[in-house]
Amino acid sequence: MKHNMHYELTSMADTPETFSYAEDYSFWIPMIEHFFAHADSFEIHCWKEESAKFEDILNELSSVERDEDGQLFIASGQLNEKAKEFILSRSLDTKGRLKWFSLFLEKQGESLFSSEHYGVELIGYKLNAEQIAFLEKVLPEDVRHFEW
Repeated sequence: MKHNMHYELTSMADTPETFSYAEDYSFWIPMIEHFFAHADSFEIHCWKEESAKFEDILNELSSVERDEDGQLFIASGQLNEKAKEFILSRSLDTKGRLKWFSLFLEKQGESLFSSEHYGVELIGYKLNAEQIAFLEKVLPEDVRHFEW
């Protein structure tokens, strides 16, 4: 049986920025690495005012497709070994916070998993019991979740 799950972190860092950031992102790398095994492509969204973060993606992953949607820059491509290594090693900033507004993982053109609003909201599509158990193990205890 497959389940669509939505997780929302509740412990936020005290920051002067407009956006909320999680208090702790120690879950993020193992979580994304886990979903790499099931995905074949990715899409990263950055706000236009964060152009340096977007340029970093373009410089490191020259094969990505570049797009714009309103106030967002979008980079997408195949989830090859170079892209996986980049996402794992460059996703957190010097303060340990997620750099990108959103990261989407897909398999054969269908949404599999997303990390949105700087990793504060996490959505899994058609997850099996093993994937749900993994998320419940790695995510903070005070995370809110619901199934639809």
